[in-house]
Amino acid sequence: MVSVQFILAIGGLNQELIFLSDKKRFNLQDLMDNFQISKRTALRDISSLEELGLALYAEAGRAGGYSLIQEDLLTKIYFNSYEVAAIFFALKAMEQLKETPFNESFQMISQKLLKNLAASRQQQALASQAAVSFFNTPAVHHNPYLRLLMESILHDSLVRANFKGQQVLLQPCQLFFRDGNWLFAAYDLVGQAFWNYRCDQLQDCTEQAAVPNKLSLAELKQKQLEFEHDNSGQEFKILLNHRGQEHFLKNLYPNMQLEHEGGTTYLTGSYTPRTFEYLIDYLLTFGLNAKIITPEELRRSFKERLAAILDQYS
Repeated sequence: MVSVQFILAIGGLNQELIFLSDKKRFNLQDLMDNFQISKRTALRDISSLEELGLALYAEAGRAGGYSLIQEDLLTKIYFNSYEVAAIFFALKAMEQLKETPFNESFQMISQKLLKNLAASRQQQALASQAAVSFFNTPAVHHNPYLRLLMESILHDSLVRANFKGQQVLLQPCQLFFRDGNWLFAAYDLVGQAFWNYRCDQLQDCTEQAAVPNKLSLAELKQKQLEFEHDNSGQEFKILLNHRGQEHFLKNLYPNMQLEHEGGTTYLTGSYTPRTFEYLIDYLLTFGLNAKIITPEELRRSFKERLAAILDQYS
């Protein structure tokens, strides 16, 4: 049986590997100060790290220390049984997305990880995956530019694309998944406006080099905050029963929140002319579990939408 002390020791070595991953050289004092360990323990850990595959050499002298031969520490990392189960649990959950910014399939990643486990651990991992199922909303549309958008965000670069037939120059800052659709938040440098764009509605998307009017990261964040504030236009208030509350909590949206008044719960938030029709479509999904209180404009348009639906069956 693996002892708790052994698991803690491996965990400590993993932390030291992470600490050293961005260093070209270090000395004993670095390990002693950062991990509050003795000189004897630091020397022992260095020996253990070498056994795990860390390539380094010692430099003699008063100012000596250790230099890494390889900067990319692709050494083995050890996980306990609960950590292994958590990794495969997460991979199982991510399979539902079907499409992500990463080309590699989660099934392939699982197979690679399994090959590095002992036979008994493999059985445990497979059993943990078979024991759970996730029925989330997968991606509804094909999104061929997810990887490019992710790289653009990481590189702090721009993308030029055709969005709904219009040529745009965008500076993306965030990818997110909502209601079966991948979206990205970006600033339009030509139109000078911030918006959330559907990834599947992009065409001919290419990464662009920097341009003089590109925003700094601080400016981009500020534009995003202003966008979120500007979309808080007309306020609404909707009465929800218990099922209505559950429905909202399954898919949280910005500019919407639950408010409790005594024993009554309301969905409150705001909308703009650009998001008005979308809000009506969203409220239809509540069925009998929601009742619009204010404003009258929203109540009237909602009833008109219901009348149009009934006309289809007349």
